[in-house]
Amino acid sequence: MFDNRWDNWSGDFAESFAADQLDPRVRGCVSEILSHFGQSVRLIDRDFPDEVSSGTFATVLTEQMPRLALPEATRPLAPEVIAQFLEYLRETGRVGEAADWAAQIRVIARSYNERLKPGGGVKGVPIRRPADVSSASRNDPCPCGSGKKYKKCCMGRA
Repeated sequence: MFDNRWDNWSGDFAESFAADQLDPRVRGCVSEILSHFGQSVRLIDRDFPDEVSSGTFATVLTEQMPRLALPEATRPLAPEVIAQFLEYLRETGRVGEAADWAAQIRVIARSYNERLKPGGGVKGVPIRRPADVSSASRNDPCPCGSGKKYKKCCMGRA
């Protein structure tokens, strides 16, 4: 039920007057931003958009959204797209507390922008994938690029 509602709402928003008021650099990425945000929140709070736990938006905006591959000029604008969308949901009567959520997003936006690196990427610890088991023997350097031996790094995760 969530996916259909969220997708329908974001589609309505993308065609609305409210979306026309967004920065032109971000208009082509609205669906991608809203879809990633909705899915990320849903992974934490199963009842979203009916209920949201405190701290969920902060976690999603600072940990998940910076990893979304967007054009560099568009990345700092993602929180405002989300906030405008949430205000649209309140104005159309779909989610009553969406205005409060929009205010939270705007407050958290500073932390989001601090996580972005110039030229793309995210500040912080990079996420590494476990190395393929067949690609290295235990004493070889780990193929994930950590610089550790395979047996001390990804061998237990693979």
